[in-house]
Amino acid sequence: MDTICAYLKHDHQRCDDLFDQAETSVAQRNWKSAIDNFRKYQDVLRQHIRMEEKVLLPTFEQTLAGGAEPVAMLRSEHKQINGIVNRMWEAIQRFDAADYVLHAETLTLLMQQHTLKEEEMLYPLLDRALACKRSKIISAMAEYLKPATPDFAAS
Repeated sequence: MDTICAYLKHDHQRCDDLFDQAETSVAQRNWKSAIDNFRKYQDVLRQHIRMEEKVLLPTFEQTLAGGAEPVAMLRSEHKQINGIVNRMWEAIQRFDAADYVLHAETLTLLMQQHTLKEEEMLYPLLDRALACKRSKIISAMAEYLKPATPDFAAS
């Protein structure tokens, strides 16, 4: 994947696939699987948001005049997404499928709107504006997708 857009669209799909797996598990009332699948989804979604917040959004602000306003909106949406995901996690822990579905529907709508802004506007804009830095940006974002390794030296 040689563009920011392709790289992040692929990661969006990875998040969507894990979300679908969790949703299927909840619908089947397979709570062990729902817990496992939702944890994976949460981890991947948090990695994705962290990657955007630590690499992509600061790059956007530094590169494009007037970037602060759209970035503030995207960060606000990230907070909303995290809040809804936390409520979904609480519903799974209570084995409350109805509450989970209610929040999942809200999240789905928010994610569709959020993803559209990113994939149709932000990512292509950055690909054009930062063509010479794409590989460096993608490498920096990839660092956030590596699993955390325990620090045994601190023990």
